[in-house]
Amino acid sequence: MDNSQNSSHTPAPPVRDIDMALPEVPREVRNVLHPVRLGGTDTFKFRCHPGVSCFNECCSKIEIILTPYDMLRLRRRLNLDAEAFLYEYADPSLNQKGQLPMAMLRMDASTGKCPFNTPEGCSVYEDRPVTCRYYPIGLALMHKQQSEGDESFYFLIKEDFCKGHLEDKQWSVAQWRQDQGSDGYDQHNQEWMDVVLRRRTAGDTTGTSLPLSEMFYMATTNPEAFRRFVFDSSFLRRYEVDEETAKLIQEDDEALIAFAFRWLKGALFGSRDGLSVRREAMEDLKQRQKNRPLPASEESQP
Repeated sequence: MDNSQNSSHTPAPPVRDIDMALPEVPREVRNVLHPVRLGGTDTFKFRCHPGVSCFNECCSKIEIILTPYDMLRLRRRLNLDAEAFLYEYADPSLNQKGQLPMAMLRMDASTGKCPFNTPEGCSVYEDRPVTCRYYPIGLALMHKQQSEGDESFYFLIKEDFCKGHLEDKQWSVAQWRQDQGSDGYDQHNQEWMDVVLRRRTAGDTTGTSLPLSEMFYMATTNPEAFRRFVFDSSFLRRYEVDEETAKLIQEDDEALIAFAFRWLKGALFGSRDGLSVRREAMEDLKQRQKNRPLPASEESQP
């Protein structure tokens, strides 16, 4: 299939949205971004293959944040449970603006290379993280508190070493995302991106308690541990969870992750689409607060 169709759409002029949407990105990283706002029909030239002189150079000395779906795909590929994967391939990292801990792919300590990089290319190519799928396109997200509505746009990443930009293959952004499978990954990562973006937009003045930060990390990186938390604690006595959902999340990791974000939205933001607290649990909380006020640092969820 030829994905190199031309587009008559003219890219928008340079904008400052990169700085607004990616405030936590270091200046030296932003210097390689082509500050032009791109839409799905905008085009660029790029092709990566073993014949280019820079092949594999983009797979070292980089920071790759792993999304929940990234890790789910990689764990299945490697036949590892969540704890084994985190121990072998990931390090916790703090989102500087949003104050939510995330998992970062651990590079080789001696070479700085991705652990899945080989001379022939990526050893987990079919299940590679969404960040790798997007390159050399970046995705910028902006929350409605910073603009008139939630929106996303794309931008081009041009690093001096990369010769892929000299290739004649032309793509639209939409064609590239479809070809690389990043559009499907975005669908699975939508709830995760929404929580991260909303927390980041709140700014440093809005704190996240340590228990909630730890719960966020567990829910987004270790569904097996989160499943134990749901079924082996008082969780189901505190929140209204119907039998069909309870059965589904016992067996399906993707459903469990979606369930976790539904709970997190309520815990972090008080969202109406979060889980409903059982009436008796709420009454019990009110009584406990009346008899013994909780310390300010202690989580106040029922």
